[in-house]
Amino acid sequence: MKVKFIPTLLTIMAFLLVAAPLCADNKKKGQKVEQRPLIDEPDELPAILSPQTPFASIAPLVIAEKMPRVINYRATNMGGIDVSHYQGNIDWKAVHSTGKVLYAYVKATESTGLVDNTYALNIREARKAGIPVGCYHFFSPTTDAQAQLNNFITNVDLSNQDLVPMVDVELRGKSTLPQFIGRLRTFIQGLEKHYHVKPILYTSVNFYNKYLAGHFDDYIYMIARYADEIPQPEQSCRFGLWQYSATGRINGIHGAVDCSCFVDGYNLKDILIEKK
Repeated sequence: MKVKFIPTLLTIMAFLLVAAPLCADNKKKGQKVEQRPLIDEPDELPAILSPQTPFASIAPLVIAEKMPRVINYRATNMGGIDVSHYQGNIDWKAVHSTGKVLYAYVKATESTGLVDNTYALNIREARKAGIPVGCYHFFSPTTDAQAQLNNFITNVDLSNQDLVPMVDVELRGKSTLPQFIGRLRTFIQGLEKHYHVKPILYTSVNFYNKYLAGHFDDYIYMIARYADEIPQPEQSCRFGLWQYSATGRINGIHGAVDCSCFVDGYNLKDILIEKK
């Protein structure tokens, strides 16, 4: 038995050594997997937002005293939402009937080949319900920027939308900062050249301060920070919208939804596409 066992064991080990690289290669060659949006270095959720809090009952938000430049912010129950296939089938009529949603951003594309399977439906139904709507692209720092732009342009027609597009920037990747900034600039400028509109940039306060400050200062930002106090990006940031919760609740949407509001005197007209 021992004489037969040793060759058999050696045969199995040899098979595993050959098969392991092949499996790894097949995984690399497979289809791209969606990167579920994760805010870089997220702030802790305060007790007020956990567990999930009804959209209409979120307590008034507090402005940090050391950020006086945000001067026209008013805490209200009206604001915007952003959604994707994670929210499932949305009853947009019910959402509109709440009277609390001023605008909605829906996910369109990600990286070079992904299209959100609820994108077209959400755009159509949100507009039909009377909610100004726009879309966003989830930017990948590790794939070709021009290929990402082609994915977005191929699938997005701004003539049936109300809001300027938004670029979701949350991941740095393993490239150098100049390489990352270069790829992002290629995508943003290509989008702007094709549609003749300036997109909004979405990121977290920490990500902006570490990587984006000083590079894209002429764009309006939606800054994510899930806390009572308003985020405090570097002074160079054109801070127009604050995504203050990822756990909002609103009629017509099953489960949690991202909620945002205008700050610093910005309002809906600042993100509307100018119709000619």
